This record gives sequence, C-alpha cells and structure tokens, in this order.
Amino acid sequence: ATKAFGMSYDEVKRRRSLPEIKQIEKKLASIKDVDQRMIKIVQMYNSEQAPTLEEIGRKFGLTRQRVHQILKEAQEKGLEVARRKPTLGHWIERCKICQQMRKLAARQPLMTTRNIAQTLRIPTWKVYWHLNKLRARDLVPPHFGHFRSERIIEAIKLYNRNPSLSAWKLGQKLGYKNLPALFRELRRRGFGYLLVPRVGNAKDTHSAATRRQGRRISTRQQGLKRKTA
Repeated sequence: ATKAFGMSYDEVKRRRSLPEIKQIEKKLASIKDVDQRMIKIVQMYNSEQAPTLEEIGRKFGLTRQRVHQILKEAQEKGLEVARRKPTLGHWIERCKICQQMRKLAARQPLMTTRNIAQTLRIPTWKVYWHLNKLRARDLVPPHFGHFRSERIIEAIKLYNRNPSLSAWKLGQKLGYKNLPALFRELRRRGFGYLLVPRVGNAKDTHSAATRRQGRRISTRQQGLKRKTA
C-alpha cells in the first residue's frame, strides 16, 4: 500500500471511508435539525397566540399537512402538544388578537374595520378573519366592524345625541341626499337598534314626502302658467 499509494494501509482505509462518514454525519445533522425544528413548532403551537397550522407552516416553509404530521410525531416521541377545543378551528380564548378585539368592542362598539386595524396595529385582513371567528360565537356585537364608512357612524352618533334634530335636517347638515332612507335601510338590515327611537321618525318621513310633493306641484303650476301666458 505504501509503494502503490504512498501511504499506509490504515490511511488508505480511512480515506476510503470518509465519504460514508460524511453521509452519516450529514444524516445525523439533518435529524438533529428536524428535532430542533420540531421543538420550535411545538412551542409555537402551544404558545398563547395559538397560531393556526397554516400560520406555523408559513413561518417554517411547510404545508399545513406537514405541520400536522410533525405535531403528531412530536406526540409519539413524548412531547406535550396542547389540545385545542374545538380540535379544528380557532381557539378564541387563547388568541391575543381576539381578546383585544372583544375588549375594544366593549368600549367602542361603533368602529370601522379600518379603525380597528389602526387601533390594534394589525392588517385589515386580520381584522376580518378574527371578526368572523368572534361573530360565529356571538362574542362581539354584529355592528362592530360592520361599517366601512366613518361618515355613517358619525351620522348615527349625532342622530342619537340630538333627539330634537330630525334625520332629514341632519342629512342636510352632513351633506346626505336622503339620510332618512339610509336609516330605513339600516332598520331593514336589522341594525335599527343603533338608532335611538323617537316620535318624530314618522313625521320626518311624512314631512320629507310632503316637501317633495310640494315641489312637484309647484313645478306643474309654473308650467301651466307659462302655457297660459
């Protein structure tokens, strides 16, 4: 061996086995990395934020199904994986954003989705996602985050603060063409409870119709006068 290769037999044997050793070391390293990743995934899954499998998958570059498999493997290896109730879905009680939204809804139930996003400093799409989970269990008022326009919310608040101000006059003041009709649409959709009831509602509608009819009669009379002249 010394004459052929310029080194001892043991050295030749060692060098020939190096590729195999490297492969074994690489495999061991990969197993070690998987185990570390598994622990991190379990920790993330068990955290107070209670992220979904999709969110964990995005964090580690895995599919939802693969995250599910890793959690199952972790349980088989004796790692403690939190049991979520319900098993499928979102754990509202452990979700930080959901709890913040519930507190916010209790303080300021009339808010747009944009206001909620700005207050909690989260993207608007997250507001919609968590709102759907909360509404499904009736944990927030149905009008919380329902309106997209701050203008209509301001109109509702002003209307409720000024019992003597009719919807028609308030609409003129705020630049609405027909605020009474808009309020009627709110009642039709089941949001009438947001408007403080008042005796003048029927009168407002009647007076608005009377004014429109009066304008039409006046226009006709002016037309007849022109024809007569």
